[in-house]
Amino acid sequence: MFEWLRTYWQGRIFFLARGDQLPFFLNQVLKDGVILYHIQKSERGMRAQIKLADFRRLRKVAHKTHTRVHIIAKYGWPFIAKRWWRRKGLLTGIVVIAIVLTVLSQLVLSISVTGNKNVLSSDVLARAEKLGLKTWTYSKKMDLNQIAKALQEQLPDAAWIGVERSGTGVTIKISEKIRPSIPKEAGNLVASHAGLVKEIMVIQGTPQVHEGEIVKAGQVLITQAQNPALPSSPIDSNAAANKANSSKPVPQTSVARGFVRGRVWYSAEAKIPLVEDKVEESGRVATGWGIKFGSSVIMITTPDSPFEQTKKEVLSHSLLSWRNWRFPVEGIRVDYKELHNVHLEHSVGEARKLAEQAARIEVQKKITPNVLIVEENVKVLPTNSGTERVRVEVETYEDLAVYANP
Repeated sequence: MFEWLRTYWQGRIFFLARGDQLPFFLNQVLKDGVILYHIQKSERGMRAQIKLADFRRLRKVAHKTHTRVHIIAKYGWPFIAKRWWRRKGLLTGIVVIAIVLTVLSQLVLSISVTGNKNVLSSDVLARAEKLGLKTWTYSKKMDLNQIAKALQEQLPDAAWIGVERSGTGVTIKISEKIRPSIPKEAGNLVASHAGLVKEIMVIQGTPQVHEGEIVKAGQVLITQAQNPALPSSPIDSNAAANKANSSKPVPQTSVARGFVRGRVWYSAEAKIPLVEDKVEESGRVATGWGIKFGSSVIMITTPDSPFEQTKKEVLSHSLLSWRNWRFPVEGIRVDYKELHNVHLEHSVGEARKLAEQAARIEVQKKITPNVLIVEENVKVLPTNSGTERVRVEVETYEDLAVYANP
């Protein structure tokens, strides 16, 4: 390894020597202390390798012995460096591009918002910019977790907000709260779930509940504030007075703003029989490839499943696409997954554990993402013989206040 690196760093020249006095040429070269490598005799003369630093020492001996020396090839770093030095402009351009790409890779070039339906993307981006998350900023100087926490505090309709960086792009992921459909309560904050109110913070509006109160889903928590109409401009005092006498001020409403946090309960049940027969995937998969043209499919390999029981999955791949035009022919991949019948016998402990796992998965689907779980209880419920039934109850602490769907 080190020998190869030394050879590459010093540089080698492959040459061909021709003449009538090659033996005398070779002896004189060796007598002068020049080292030749991989000497070979051929019909055209003698082929050998020599260090770049020793090549000029052949000139005197070659002239003395009337030997012609022809360079066949050059190898090593000195020749590459000389070639690149002749292209200083190209090398400078590559270095500049590398520096620019390195700098740009540390910046935030794009910000996107996903998962939002009711929360406006423009509002999220404006608030994120005030918190320091904006394009053309150094990404490593930003605390994305702190920005996500601050955004969640400022957006009452968001149940969870996460900020992730991927390369030069930043994605703000939003999971919105489930909003009850109560048209007449538009602009008010209502309860997204039934729960026990533990904390109220009103930014704008009038609270309708107090701490320690149990609320139902859809119950109004904070009503929008009623603001009196602004007085008219004093440009024409007589016209303003006549208008004031003829009509009453129309109150203006402001959307309610605030937070109502409390405890929420979720539960789910699952049953597992002690003895069951079911169909499962064996793990064996056979793959077939085909071509789809319109509604017609021509299978090239594995047209039919080699298994008795099969779960079939079809994936299509577009071959070519350009703007809105797509090539009419698509590649088809068909995965045949083998299914087999399984007879299972569980002990009471195993059945309870499986039922608990299934109930836990179901209850996690109901819980708002990334909320604080206060307590979790697992209860074994009475059931008929041959079946184990388990209930998982979870208590969380989360924000209850959401805007009602109009």
